[in-house]
Amino acid sequence: MKNQISRAELLIDNRASHGEGPVWNGGVLYWVDLTACRLHAWRASDGTVSDFQFAEPVCTVAPVADGRLLIAFAKRLAYVNLADLSIEEICKVEPEIPGNRCNDGKMDPSGRFWIGTMSNDGSVEGAGALYRLDAGGRLTRVLEHLTISNGMGWSRDSKTMYFIDSPTREIWAFDFDSTDSSIRNRRTVVRVPDDLGVPDGMTVGTDGTLWVAHWGAGCVCQWCPKSGRLLQRVDTGCPHTSSCCFSDEGHLYITTSRLDLDAAALSTHLHSGGLFRHNHTSK
Repeated sequence: MKNQISRAELLIDNRASHGEGPVWNGGVLYWVDLTACRLHAWRASDGTVSDFQFAEPVCTVAPVADGRLLIAFAKRLAYVNLADLSIEEICKVEPEIPGNRCNDGKMDPSGRFWIGTMSNDGSVEGAGALYRLDAGGRLTRVLEHLTISNGMGWSRDSKTMYFIDSPTREIWAFDFDSTDSSIRNRRTVVRVPDDLGVPDGMTVGTDGTLWVAHWGAGCVCQWCPKSGRLLQRVDTGCPHTSSCCFSDEGHLYITTSRLDLDAAALSTHLHSGGLFRHNHTSK
């Protein structure tokens, strides 16, 4: 295992209260500070960072056509134009469950957006669900009785969807039908040992391996979905490592959080909440 451990570099020391949801789009990295109601954008060409403040928690973001973003706020999905911060609401999310909020979300290979939910503090077992945004702004509940609906990703051939309900410490795979974005045949492909915390955000490499942020373990791990084996580990030095994504060039960008860390932990892990990068040679 020694030869399979590397260290990510600190890219931006912004010390977000709860950094989450990185996504790469055309030379720009977007990520959110969920509890601070803020969206960040880092432009790779010149290293500039833009911050966008909202009046409600920003849970995840997905670039869409016409320069807009699809943003999952705590209780609704909306299109947002960053030029003027105009918001066009798509739909409410679980308005009948005021104690729940959106969590992780992602666009699938067919262009449909998926969003998961959880109780506000993640403590209510089975409170969450996973939804797919279908035509006409209709949310379709795909999975229910989840606790912390989290990372998701798809294989390069679009035939498999991967998903994480964090407290299970498992990564699930489903057969994915790209014609209607339906899923079936759930199976467990990775079981995370206790000493690696809980699996959080996830991205899929071009080689089909799964790169998973491990909350409580301060790292991103690369897993083989065929064997369930741990292939390598990238340390951040921040206990609450939350999510990751690849750029077009194959660099791994990693978000971290200061959520629920006390003063002693923060004094030891000074850069918690920062954005990290690992110069991986291939995706």
